Amino acid sequence: MELKYNVKVENQKGVIVVTSDLDNEQAGEALKNAFDNLVEQGLKTIVLDLREVEIINSYGVGKIITCFKTLKNSGGQLMVKPLSGFVKETFDLLMLSNLFPVDND
Repeated sequence: MELKYNVKVENQKGVIVVTSDLDNEQAGEALKNAFDNLVEQGLKTIVLDLREVEIINSYGVGKIITCFKTLKNSGGQLMVKPLSGFVKETFDLLMLSNLFPVDND
């Protein structure tokens, strides 16, 4: 079964609601597919909602950074909803919290 994440547009921002852990190829591909879908729609600001993610590893972080670079190179911005738990700890440890603005909408 193919994993898919909920994608929506709110306030001219694409939002990807990640509903599983980002620790394997299937989850990473689902994120990339959702991201590509929003980029193809011409959205320049994309928000990752990682509130349901409990575990993230280097594979998931790598996919997020790939999305970040793609948007940055086209003049866009990748943001995150407020982080918590292990995901926040991981972002803080890797200093990614400084890289991604927080979307409080």
